[in-house]
Amino acid sequence: MTKIAAPSVFDVAYWFLRSADNKNFFIEDEKLHHLLFLSQIIYLQNHGNEILFPSMFLVTEKGFIEPNILKIFANGHPYMPHIKIDDKTAAFLEKIWNKYAALPLIELRSLITQSQAFLSSYDKNQVVALDMAKIAHLFTPEKDNFSNNRIRMSQRGPVVVSQWQPKKVKKQD
Repeated sequence: MTKIAAPSVFDVAYWFLRSADNKNFFIEDEKLHHLLFLSQIIYLQNHGNEILFPSMFLVTEKGFIEPNILKIFANGHPYMPHIKIDDKTAAFLEKIWNKYAALPLIELRSLITQSQAFLSSYDKNQVVALDMAKIAHLFTPEKDNFSNNRIRMSQRGPVVVSQWQPKKVKKQD
């Protein structure tokens, strides 16, 4: 049996949307998916076998998406009555919000798509559903984001990018 902190992914999504509204902040749909993924993974890492909310994440070229949120938000944000999230869970979500919400979308996407969790699960030719327990062990945003050798996505897939070091050319007589 797995404990959950929030009854659904929609509750957490709306918590993030309400936080954005309260701070006069626009949150793009892609950023919402990134925040949901980060909150789920970090909660799993910090709480053993407990998960934040029941969900499934899929891997796309832009990162990890939650397909139910993608589908229901396809035509805008639908109305949902206010649901109270317990104080402990709200405090956790506040930490995620404070750490990641202010990052520009491109930086947040880069943080996720450069992670070992993304690179080990992304397949350009098919949709892959994640095993969250496995991904939680691979996802370490600070280590992955600030390593010396950065992994970037090229048109053919992931590549390691390092600082250019020119070689000396011998003089010709």
